[in-house]
Amino acid sequence: MRAGTLRNRAQVLSLSADLCTIDHGTRWVSFRSKAAGDAPQVSGLRASAMVEVRARFSDELQQGRYLRHGTRLLYIASAPRDPMGTRTELVLSCDELVGQPAEYRPQGGVPVCCRVHLSHQAPFLDELGQVTDYKTRVEVAVIEVGRPEEGDQLLIAGTLYNVIGYARDSDDGVVRGLWLEAF
Repeated sequence: MRAGTLRNRAQVLSLSADLCTIDHGTRWVSFRSKAAGDAPQVSGLRASAMVEVRARFSDELQQGRYLRHGTRLLYIASAPRDPMGTRTELVLSCDELVGQPAEYRPQGGVPVCCRVHLSHQAPFLDELGQVTDYKTRVEVAVIEVGRPEEGDQLLIAGTLYNVIGYARDSDDGVVRGLWLEAF
């Protein structure tokens, strides 16, 4: 690894079992997009192109953790073990969580700034997988808001929304989908 190529100081984060954020300190890293051509249109909170992150070896940089640099938030999707045993350089594959700024307002809790991906007129499916209605759907990052529940609120672009339900099969531990209704 050449000197001076690690120019960004990123915070290493993870989630505890009770969804509290754990800070593992900071590391010097460099970011590079893996997209070779035109990136497809964003269809969710995760950016469509992976981001390659290079860093010096550290036990703190593990698959399933997060990197925060300024307003950027990346999920470490792949962190290979040190096959050569040199413990010098890591090349991580990360999903970048992108979206518009919002404010999550839990019932009886403190408001939290977060990022969301909002979809109006998203198909609402019944138990048989049939489209029965079209509703407003949002994706939120679990590390920023935990697991929102019915009755919580989101303030997005000046509009206040109530969470009316959990979008079935949408929680992968990183991103959670919710159904919203304008307040």
